[in-house]
Formats: sequence, C-alpha cells, structure tokens
Amino acid sequence: MTRTLASLATLFVSMGILLLGGGLLGTLLSVRMGVEGFRSETIGLVMACYSVGFVVATLVCAPVIQKVGHIRCFAAFSAIACCAALVHGLLVDPWLWAGMRILFGFSLAGIYMVTESWLNDRTPREYRGRVLSIYIIVTSVSLGSGQFLLNVWDVTDYQLFSLAAILMAAALVPVALTRATSPELQPTRRVSLRRLYGISPLATVTAFASGLTNGAFFALGPVFAVAVGFSITQVAKFMGATILGGLFLQYVIGRLSDRYDRRRVIMVVTSLVAMVSVAVAMAYPLGIWFVVGLAVIWGGLNFTVYALALALAHDFMQPDERVPASATMLLTHGMGMIVGPILLARIMGLVGPQGLFLGFAIVAVTIAMFGWYRSRVGEALPVDAQGAYRAAPQTMTATQYSVGLQVDVEDPQLEFDFSGDTEQHPPIVRGPEQTG
Repeated sequence: MTRTLASLATLFVSMGILLLGGGLLGTLLSVRMGVEGFRSETIGLVMACYSVGFVVATLVCAPVIQKVGHIRCFAAFSAIACCAALVHGLLVDPWLWAGMRILFGFSLAGIYMVTESWLNDRTPREYRGRVLSIYIIVTSVSLGSGQFLLNVWDVTDYQLFSLAAILMAAALVPVALTRATSPELQPTRRVSLRRLYGISPLATVTAFASGLTNGAFFALGPVFAVAVGFSITQVAKFMGATILGGLFLQYVIGRLSDRYDRRRVIMVVTSLVAMVSVAVAMAYPLGIWFVVGLAVIWGGLNFTVYALALALAHDFMQPDERVPASATMLLTHGMGMIVGPILLARIMGLVGPQGLFLGFAIVAVTIAMFGWYRSRVGEALPVDAQGAYRAAPQTMTATQYSVGLQVDVEDPQLEFDFSGDTEQHPPIVRGPEQTG
C-alpha cells in the first residue's frame, strides 16, 4: 500500500492544489455576480455552463487523452483552466463569463478523467477501496478549503481570479516533474438511458435529482448566503462547512444501506435532506453559526445521495454492465447539474433567496415519494444479496473512470498485479428481471 501511495503522491498533490483554485473560483464568481447586481436567473444560467462543459468533455475527451497521453493532457487542460480563470478578471460580462465557464468545466472534466483513469490503471485491486477513500478526502478537503481563500482579497478586484489561476498553474508542477510513465486509457462504453432506467428506475431518477440539487448548490449557494446578509467571511464558512460536511456521514449511511433495503435508506436520507433544507431556509435570521451547523448536516446527508443511487443500480446490474452503466449514471447526473442552477435560480427569483433550499426540499421529497412507490411495485432484493456501499467523489469532481476504483467492479483491462495474489472474487450476478 505504501508503495502504491508513493507512486500516486504527485497526482494527489496536483489535484489538491488545483481544486483549491477551482473551489475558490466557483464561489468567487457566484458572489461577484451577486455583488454586481446580476439577477438570480442570470447567475444560474452562467453557473450552469460549467456543467455543460463538463458533460461535453466526458463525451469527447477520451480519444484526446488516448492519443496525447495523460501527463501532456493534464498540463494542457490545466493551462486552459488557468486562462479561463484569468479572463474572468478582465471584464464583467455574463456572456463572456458563460463562455469561460463552459471552457473551465470542459478542462476540469478532462483533468478528472486523466486523474481517475490514472488511479484506476495504477492501483491494485486489493488497495482500490483505500485509494478511492484518499481521493475523496483530497477532493473534498481541497474544494472545501478553497472557500476560505475568498477572504484573502476584495471580491470586487481581480486578485482572487489571479490567485485561482496561480493555484491551477502550480498544480502542473508535481505532475510535470513526475517520473511515472503515463498509463494507457482504455475506452469505455455506455448503456442506453432506457436500459439504465430498466435496471433501476429509482437509481436513475435519484442520480438526475441529486445532480439537480448539487449543481444548484455549488452555483447558487453563495448567492443565497450573500442575499440573506452574510459577509464574505461568513459565505466562505457556509460553503466550506457544507462541502466538508459531505464527508462525515458517508460511513454511517453506507453501513445502514448495506444492512437495510437500500430503497428505504434513500427514502429516509432524502426525507431528512428535505427537513434540513426547510430548516436552513427558515433559520438564517438566527445567525451564521446556527446555519453553519445545519449546513454541515445538510452536506453530510445530501452528498451521500448519489453514492446511494449508484450502489442501488449496482445491485441490479450484470457484472459486465457496471462500468458502462455507471458512465450513463454520471451523464444523467450531469444533465441534472445543468438543469439545477437554471430551475432553482428561477424559484429564487420568484420567492427570494430562501427559495433555493425550499427547492431542494421539493426535490428531496420527490425522490422520497418515488422511492416509496418503487418499494411498493418493484421487486425487493434480499439485503444479503446487495453489493457493498462505496463512497463516491462529489460528482462535480467525478467522471466515468472513478467507478473503476470500486473494488467490486470487474476490470475492463489488464490489471497491474503488485501483490502476486491472483485470487478473484466475482460479484453476484443479478437476473435481468429484477429492478430497483
């Protein structure tokens, strides 16, 4: 394990530095548009462009990485991200910023594809769960910590955009100097959306809905905080606490989903998300620390929903469908991330800033109700036949290659064997007639 981590250390360091800048840039841009007096609908549209670029990249970047190589692509995509960050500071214009958000989302998705396929290729099967855990911690802590850089300079000046670009440029150094050889990227395929829905209607709907919520939170969470009267320092605390809170309930909820019907766990978790969402929407007059405490709980609950959906879908997949179906799940989630900021910004425009979390509550209740319906009409899977829950990266930092780090996924390519142990443990095969 130590040898594996040592070989991946430069990659983790580069991703950590890069996501410090990425976490800062997203919140900075949202706050800056609010300060400039942009309507919430405009902010939602501009911020949704990140997800447009992200989704496009997951569809077209794989051949580029195959031809050019991982290290060169990491450098190229990081350079594009730096340029996009710097352009934001040159001119305050929603059309220009929308274009830069598409470019930034495209380049970040390319970087995540490089990173996750690299980790997948270089990690032995017996260590994959631990490497995935470290990857989740690095991405979550970096994104959350990047929020606190919002206090370094005035948000109305150009310096913070430059700081974000500097961090992204600095992220190039560890990877560029690594002596590791670039792995070979294996092509992936997707199952159709109709087939995915046939495998698990609840997992498909939940993946889309969680993308809607997550995309809206990252895009409009700072707008909500500014609109209810938080200072810039308090905005950073609110966003950082919510993102970092996404780590602390992963293990508990994962254990529960392994012991009980996963559909019921999704119902309970989304019902709790709805209740906490309403509490956040109503509690901001009580002070920042009360809201931050609720935000930690909200993040801890909400950022497990996609992982629960993925685990539910895996329970009903054939073994050879797991990687391609997971790619389609992520694409479905990405479509939700495009729709979310636009839809929730409209609700905020109609009812005020509290409309963001009231909208989250509506989405969560919808998932819970659909989960109740599926538990009534769908065929139940025995708990002892369920696969193991695996934490998933926050999906603004995940591509279809992150599923390869799951220890219960069969490799689509030859695996490097560092341990000498060739024993295989095939997953349980589900019948195609079972759906969740």
